[in-house]
Amino acid sequence: MIASVSQYILSVENSLLMFRTLRDIEPVRGIDGKPICYTGNSAIIFKVRLYGELKALRVYMRHHPNLRAIYRDNLYPRELFICHEGDEEMWADVVLCEWHEGHTLQREIAQHAGNSEAMMQLAQRFEQFAARILDEEWAHGDIKPDNIIVDDEAMHLIDHDAAYRNGFTSEDCIELGSRQYQHPARSAENFGIHIDDYPIALITTALYALAYDSSLAATLHNSDYLLINPAHAIEDRDLTLQHIEELFAARGDAYHLYIARLLHSRNIVLFNLRSYLDPAPPPACNSEELSLNCAHGLWGYTRGDEWIIPPLYDLGFEFSEGTALVQLGRVWHFIDEKGRTIITCGKGHGIKPMRDGKSHIVYEDGSEAIIYRNGEIKKI
Repeated sequence: MIASVSQYILSVENSLLMFRTLRDIEPVRGIDGKPICYTGNSAIIFKVRLYGELKALRVYMRHHPNLRAIYRDNLYPRELFICHEGDEEMWADVVLCEWHEGHTLQREIAQHAGNSEAMMQLAQRFEQFAARILDEEWAHGDIKPDNIIVDDEAMHLIDHDAAYRNGFTSEDCIELGSRQYQHPARSAENFGIHIDDYPIALITTALYALAYDSSLAATLHNSDYLLINPAHAIEDRDLTLQHIEELFAARGDAYHLYIARLLHSRNIVLFNLRSYLDPAPPPACNSEELSLNCAHGLWGYTRGDEWIIPPLYDLGFEFSEGTALVQLGRVWHFIDEKGRTIITCGKGHGIKPMRDGKSHIVYEDGSEAIIYRNGEIKKI
């Protein structure tokens, strides 16, 4: 049996008669007098009030076998009687969740695109939020800007219908998420705890790119993607992603360059993503205690067996005079003992670690410069 959206709305409006147990629900109405609601893939979501508290009421238009495992006590099976034109009785499962006031991340991005400072705040908030998600023992399954509500204090995930929970198998995979944010290899067979890796890396990369280069905002209006097309990214032919990687390299942002490079992965499990997403500050130490080491083709710095500055750099030199010379892409930088970029040297060759407070570089165009420990660069 199939009922129209208007018939579901009519049933919710007549809560006293149509609900089995939730008869005190009151739909919140907009300025047009109609119940505030929007339609998702499998449910209609209403803004309602119950005993004075705002709630989100998800009314399911078709059967979803995982609702109990995902929503637990918030599920009310066969709760709402649906007014429809057929002869058979029709009941809908409903889920009652917290209502989050605010705007979607999609709207926040559109509103602040072109404002580097506001976009940086949004990027940092999302990164911290995403790190907490990856620390959980479940996965959302459809992370995208439209499924994240942003308020003054926090970000909130909504619509958990595609979620992974402990004990789920490929047979429990009902949805594959929105393709604009998912790894192209996402399938029921790899349904598991890592399905959020790719969308988190993609959104993090895009937000920081928009914060660093406000001109990228112009592309948002002409594409279905948030700057990056996953299918093109894993095939190394996404030109915007190439630009973003060069942007991060030029700014000495090693952590976000690492995350951006993960978007080329052909595996949906992104190696060490959580370690480099919103990392804890390194422990205090002197540069003399640090040794150059390599892991997985990248260079970083250890104290004994402990990574102090993780392997992030394409090339590196030992610390000298409190600085270490490192390369990201084709760009050379000097970093301090906390891994902070303190001097950006540019693209060139023949550069060496600091000696007597200075270094020397030959740029790609053949010009030369002296780089001083205080950050001054003088062409010669």
